[in-house]
Amino acid sequence: MDTDPRITVLIVDDDPFVRHGMKDILQAAPDIVVVAEAEDGDQVAGKVIRFRPHVVLMDLKMARVGGLDATRELMTMPKAPKVIAMTAFDVDDMVVRAVEAGAHSFLSKSEAPQAFQQAVRVVAADHALFSRESIRAIVAATPRPPVRDQAPLAVLTEREREVLELLATGLGNADIAAQLYLGETTVKTHVSSTFAKLGVSNRVSASLVAYRCGLVV
Repeated sequence: MDTDPRITVLIVDDDPFVRHGMKDILQAAPDIVVVAEAEDGDQVAGKVIRFRPHVVLMDLKMARVGGLDATRELMTMPKAPKVIAMTAFDVDDMVVRAVEAGAHSFLSKSEAPQAFQQAVRVVAADHALFSRESIRAIVAATPRPPVRDQAPLAVLTEREREVLELLATGLGNADIAAQLYLGETTVKTHVSSTFAKLGVSNRVSASLVAYRCGLVV
């Protein structure tokens, strides 16, 4: 039985210098250990089966199989690891698709070392990590549909729509609670219910639904 309390990580990137740098960054934290590396997306599933990492740090653009396809494959596995998408850019269409495929966070490779350590800790604890700025950037980078279909919102109560509308602007639960004069626990309940009804798992995916349905512009 494995009693090691550290968070285990698989680093996936086709650049050996990036892999080396990320390993140094993560293993500088006493609660994180890099258990394996992969140089392309076609190696990811095998490495995950062998090493069972808690978190996969996934480059999105690689030579043979990109991180997007590798993330989709991982999400079909039982007890899939958490995925943090890495990109050389802040936000682009690839990031949006990675989030929709199941990525729990994304980071620019230019982020500070502490950002990578914190992201690993948060997603390993079964939370998605997206800042207010990143949510806004992802929504802004999403292609605008020519016709707004509000049918997905029909399952929500009026209060859940209000919460979703504010959530999609990047507000956290405390700020939503203040604006709607609700308790923060009540807002958390509405957020969880909204996610379940929309069939999404994180704030970014919920924000994209709100945007595509025309709830926010």
